[in-house]
Amino acid sequence: MESTNFKAFIKRAMEPQFTRFLFTAALNTVVGWCIFATLRYLFGLIPGIDALFWANFFGTIISVLFNFKTYGAIVFRNKDFKLIFKFVLVYSVTFFCNYFLIRIFKDRWDINNYIAAAIVAVPIGFLNYFLNKFFTYVKEQKLWHYLFLAAILIIEVILFIVLKSVEGC
Repeated sequence: MESTNFKAFIKRAMEPQFTRFLFTAALNTVVGWCIFATLRYLFGLIPGIDALFWANFFGTIISVLFNFKTYGAIVFRNKDFKLIFKFVLVYSVTFFCNYFLIRIFKDRWDINNYIAAAIVAVPIGFLNYFLNKFFTYVKEQKLWHYLFLAAILIIEVILFIVLKSVEGC
């Protein structure tokens, strides 16, 4: 039984869409990390700001636009610009996941932001793929897709605000 499940997993993993995702994710990861690292360095030169937050914020905006084009065209073979809102919603969710994971690596294990960003790029990339596959690039667009992603985003924003208010104390 387990052998059958493993074979099914391998067969599914080798589907053309997933293979295109791996290639595109590698490209997007390299581009995204370079954008993040450059912005993190530049924002680090400005005293008194959360350089990690702003580098992550602006890096995500730039990366989202790049990734929307590459994932849509290469992975999902869908260039419908109407999907940008859902795509941005997915990336808004993963933005906070990315930020929190980098913070955990820094705060718990004292790993610098650049290395932490490289480490979390892989799980965040897979999370982006699955959220886009099952919420953005689906044949039937449903209201609950938007509501589910919006609920997660609201929870993350609340956690972020609480984190920032505790830091301010």
